[in-house]
Amino acid sequence: MSRLGTTLQAAREQGRTLLMAYLCAGDPTVEASVEALCAADTAGADVVEIGWPFSDPVADGPVIQAASQRALGHTGRAEVLDAVRKVRAASKAPIALLGYCNPLLNRGLEATIRDLASAGVDALVVADLAFEESEPWRSACRANGISLVPFIAPTTQGTRLQAIARAADSFVYAVALLGVTGQRTEQSASILPIVEELRRYTEAPVLAGFGIGDGKQAATWRRRGLDGVIVGSALVAEMAAGGSGAVGDKVRSIRSELDKLG
Repeated sequence: MSRLGTTLQAAREQGRTLLMAYLCAGDPTVEASVEALCAADTAGADVVEIGWPFSDPVADGPVIQAASQRALGHTGRAEVLDAVRKVRAASKAPIALLGYCNPLLNRGLEATIRDLASAGVDALVVADLAFEESEPWRSACRANGISLVPFIAPTTQGTRLQAIARAADSFVYAVALLGVTGQRTEQSASILPIVEELRRYTEAPVLAGFGIGDGKQAATWRRRGLDGVIVGSALVAEMAAGGSGAVGDKVRSIRSELDKLG
């Protein structure tokens, strides 16, 4: 079983809420981002998610947009792969890479997927990839032992939802609200009927992302029946304010709230 598959299965057997922690590669430097990602792992993240900086991250709010801008001047393909390799060497956690089509396709899809697999990526999340256009990506990922993670949103319906369920080979990323990434005070429940319908067609874990900024909000999603949460903007903000130590503290506080649920 893959590193990611083992982690997901163990969490299910233990009743553990999955926590995926996102940071942008190269923000503020490659070494600093690697240190912070490893700190997130040590503090209790089950999966670490490395962002590939991009000039037009349309799914992201101002916090992650700013992180991408800080990283872009010194972080390209080679530096992202270097960050992945360094995290892989220092961390036991599965690695997800979040990117956008443009930089991922710059040197060819198959070459990029091979490079990601060689560096140690376990899962790929492509923020602007339409599910209907994902089969070539899925095929290339499958050939290299990487899971291409599908999205569901409050607007996902019918046969499209069933197709997404069939394609899920690790976990499903549930976009918890319409809009861009970023912390929110209120946690919308609009995705819940979609998750309930999805579970009719797949046993893959479902993780909620977008808008989750602290442990209490994360615990809310667990109580609503989600298998885990993805936290990004809140950790990027901690990184900007206090570096890897602040990131570790934030992850530890979220992990503590989740573990209180059993």
